[in-house]
Amino acid sequence: MASAITQCSTSELTCSICTDYLTDPVTICCGHRFCNPCLCLLWEDALTPNCCPVCREISQQMYFKRIIFAEKQAIPTRESVSRQLSSSAMLICGRHQEIKNLICEIDRSLLCFLCSQSPRHATHKHYMIKEADEYYRKKLLIQMKSIWKKKQKNQRNLNRETNIIRMWKVFIHLRSMMISAEYPKVCQYLREEEQKHLEGLAREGRIVFEQLKISQTRMAKMSVLLRGIFEKLKEMSCKADVNLPQDLGDIMKRNEFLRLAMPQPVNPQLSAWTITGMSERLNFFRVYITMDHKICSNHKLLFEDLRHLQCSLDDTDMSCTPTSTQYTSSWGAQILTSGKHYWEVDVKDSCNWVIGLCREAWTKRNDMRLDSEGIFLLLCLKVDDHFSLLSTSPLLPHYIPRPQGWLGVFLDYECGIVSFVNVAQSSLICSFLSRIFYFPLRPFICHGSK
Repeated sequence: MASAITQCSTSELTCSICTDYLTDPVTICCGHRFCNPCLCLLWEDALTPNCCPVCREISQQMYFKRIIFAEKQAIPTRESVSRQLSSSAMLICGRHQEIKNLICEIDRSLLCFLCSQSPRHATHKHYMIKEADEYYRKKLLIQMKSIWKKKQKNQRNLNRETNIIRMWKVFIHLRSMMISAEYPKVCQYLREEEQKHLEGLAREGRIVFEQLKISQTRMAKMSVLLRGIFEKLKEMSCKADVNLPQDLGDIMKRNEFLRLAMPQPVNPQLSAWTITGMSERLNFFRVYITMDHKICSNHKLLFEDLRHLQCSLDDTDMSCTPTSTQYTSSWGAQILTSGKHYWEVDVKDSCNWVIGLCREAWTKRNDMRLDSEGIFLLLCLKVDDHFSLLSTSPLLPHYIPRPQGWLGVFLDYECGIVSFVNVAQSSLICSFLSRIFYFPLRPFICHGSK
């Protein structure tokens, strides 16, 4: 009977992954317990959904519960007894033949009572070993969690960089098509400028692509390094307690160095090239749009939807919570069904705005979804201190500087073109090309205060 109780108690306090006593215990949905470090490493390497290593039940979330450390309840094993005997031999002071049951706060050395009263240590503060062990073990677990959090953040940055790299060549190709569509509209002598523009775009595209690849490599190496340190901390957590104070100091210094050396994601941005004669050409089609009919729809949901599309849901460092900014939405009184039209909007007093053309029915919807048909919009969104430019149909980011003054909007109804222009720099922001407009369009503006 006693043997069965002992076996049960030992199994409850033992991690089935490392087969050692639990360290920083965690209980998952099915009720099985594991070391938190062991489970983190196991689930990171798993190709299938997270599941229990014992019963294979899928677990989407970890539930942390207070569990007494195995060292405080477990029945001593042969290995633990030998470890205690070897540790006891190390705790005898060779000079005074007294037990070293104190630890110095300054140099973290183990001392007996007589050594603690020596001139070298008399002015230092001392702790009992058991108290110090608990204090350093808690610091060790905090460091492990900090390392794992940095590794997860680095992995999110790596995933974001990889996604940009996957779409970068497509974006460069699409932008080349947009720019190429502008130049046939101007005189033939601008062909040379067009060629320089495209060569400059290709050159900048290659440079940024290389920066993204280098950043990706650095983040991948940092991920391996962080995992190695995490595994080393895990090994330290299983060592004899007397080694913790000496080893932890070096690990904390290394962790501080890693904090300073963490690679940051690249923020890719292309130059805004001036297109000679574009502003003069567009001004031939200038019209004055009267904005009225204040929209009573939930225009705040428009920016909520945009923020959630722009923010990664697992990135806890970036807030997707909408601000309390008051937004003003309106559309043009004119209904456009043919011809060429160009107008300008001042956006310098707003950080978040949506400008373009849309079907009249879209502004009357309760949700004003950005994946709806018949909307041709340019959107500017500020998240933290970063500004993003996006266009709809489909939602696509544009890695170019945002306009900080006047924004030009051009519609060629028959040719199916909607273009957005940075007026101050006479540069193209983006274009919707080769569309077929079979419905009336209305100008649309939604913006918030700065």
